[in-house]
Amino acid sequence: MKPVNKGRSILGLNVHGEAKPDLLERLGEFCSYCECPGAAQQLHVEHIYAQAKTAHPNLSKAWRNFLIACGTCNTYKSKHLGNDRQRKLLKKFLWPHLDNTFRAFKYFPDGRVEIPAGLKPEIRTLAESTREMVGLLKSPAVTTDYAGTSIAFDGLQKRKKAWGIAQRARTAYLENQTPGQLESLLDNANQTGYFSIWMEIFQDLPPVRRELIRTFKADSFCFDQNTQPSTKGRL
Repeated sequence: MKPVNKGRSILGLNVHGEAKPDLLERLGEFCSYCECPGAAQQLHVEHIYAQAKTAHPNLSKAWRNFLIACGTCNTYKSKHLGNDRQRKLLKKFLWPHLDNTFRAFKYFPDGRVEIPAGLKPEIRTLAESTREMVGLLKSPAVTTDYAGTSIAFDGLQKRKKAWGIAQRARTAYLENQTPGQLESLLDNANQTGYFSIWMEIFQDLPPVRRELIRTFKADSFCFDQNTQPSTKGRL
């Protein structure tokens, strides 16, 4: 899950939709949860805390309560949390604007998303809860209903496809390490999405990873000069 920097708060919003241009400019046209790409009109201004007037009316137009999400993640998260899981959300889950969520998950060629070894038990629990909240990150093997299984399988297949595209881009780049080939690689990555997969594929090439961090608009402060993840928030 790509860590992001939302920057300064945008004040005086009349409706939450007015935040969308600034969110897209700062976070990129990618889902903040599953990392899939999307056209601007397909992505949602996602409320961390539900926007329902009866739930959190003071957060309906609050910049601190916004992320960008695809339609699937936006809907699944809302249904998963329900009305009884809306308290203290920032403490119950990992969030890409508060934590270095890049460190919370490991991506594999077959589309799996696993929680890496070595995390503190309390952080591992948060990572597991976060994966449960994002249906597209789950394994179809652990879902309990038809809709959840379909969503999980869709995420699995999309990540598997993205891995193949990124792997072929790596092969082409290693055969021809020119500025033009790098630009083509970055264009391909931007269209394909899935920042964490591209970072995994190019883990031994820091110069390329630095460009991926820039292209995907990930939080550069979450990575050191060698593009290894550094600490942010609880991770």
